[in-house]
Amino acid sequence: MHKKNYLILSIICLIAFLVILAGINSFNFDKSINNYFSGSQNSLLLSFSLIIAFIFDTASMIIIILITSFILWFYKKRKEAVFLILLLVADGILVYLFKHIIKRARPENLIETGFSFPSGHSMIVVVFLGFMIYFFAGKIKNKPAKIGFIAIAIALVLLASLSRLILGVHWFTDVLAGLLLGLFILLGGIWVRKIY
Repeated sequence: MHKKNYLILSIICLIAFLVILAGINSFNFDKSINNYFSGSQNSLLLSFSLIIAFIFDTASMIIIILITSFILWFYKKRKEAVFLILLLVADGILVYLFKHIIKRARPENLIETGFSFPSGHSMIVVVFLGFMIYFFAGKIKNKPAKIGFIAIAIALVLLASLSRLILGVHWFTDVLAGLLLGLFILLGGIWVRKIY
């Protein structure tokens, strides 16, 4: 993809994020979606969601990203290692700032406290797995394997995001905003990297 397209897509994601941010207190469907998920819960689904939430927890993802960066550095992919760390830092700064500026309360739940908007899980997962697609999918020569790799990465992003709704720890717009802000960081980062 041409570097200009990364910038365009990044800006589109930022605009969509800002639209959600502007209307954060007027989206009535948030409660309806959360009620739907709370009404369709069962012990198996909750257990599965807790496992997904643990795997893609912010602390777990930081460890995974640091290990990935170390492996990239070890195999002389130092620019990629530094780029991944910079994406992680940008992600952490933005999620912290927005959570503490917006101070949106979470849906009532017994699992997590703290501010809700945006979903940090969704952000960090889309940044990391998007990075994996960007850097590694092109190196896979077998077309079905490449498609499988991309499909699995996208499925994991969706599973991690969906688990936040199933567990009732985020509003739908928190998750959507997290995905959009994560894509903004990823695509904007790729654009900057291609320019410099």
